[in-house]
Amino acid sequence: MLSASIATTGTSTALRTGFESSAASSLIEVSFDKVNHILVVNWEGELSSDEIRKGYDILMEEVRIHKPKKLLLDLHNRGTIRRSDQRWVFSTVFPNILRTIGETVFVAIVLPVSLYFGLVGEMDGDELMHENNFLIIHHALYQEEAYRWLNTIYVSSTNLA
Repeated sequence: MLSASIATTGTSTALRTGFESSAASSLIEVSFDKVNHILVVNWEGELSSDEIRKGYDILMEEVRIHKPKKLLLDLHNRGTIRRSDQRWVFSTVFPNILRTIGETVFVAIVLPVSLYFGLVGEMDGDELMHENNFLIIHHALYQEEAYRWLNTIYVSSTNLA
């Protein structure tokens, strides 16, 4: 079952979506930090392939709305996903983000070290390029570390609101 609600504050818009399945439960929270121009995704729980795709559909909708050049994906409390789902994220979602933004995008991913190396081990890098733009990924162990890295990056853009 999918449920969602949106809350808006002065600095962010949060979308909380709960996925429930017979096997597990997952929660995705997407917010846009207007001060730092960062789309923040907190995702936790165990997921089926269908829930992964629905979650990334939510993420892509927020990317279309805010056109962020910086994303923070906090997945450290999310269960591991199948290799085929990982490939789908890198071959479909990340290229869609690049095409939607039309500029270089910086992504900080919060994951335990053991999961991060398994995630990027099979990539060839082509999926992280579109025209002259790149999706640059940084691994962090904590959300604070991810924020620090993203805030060191200066981006000039006409799409920052």
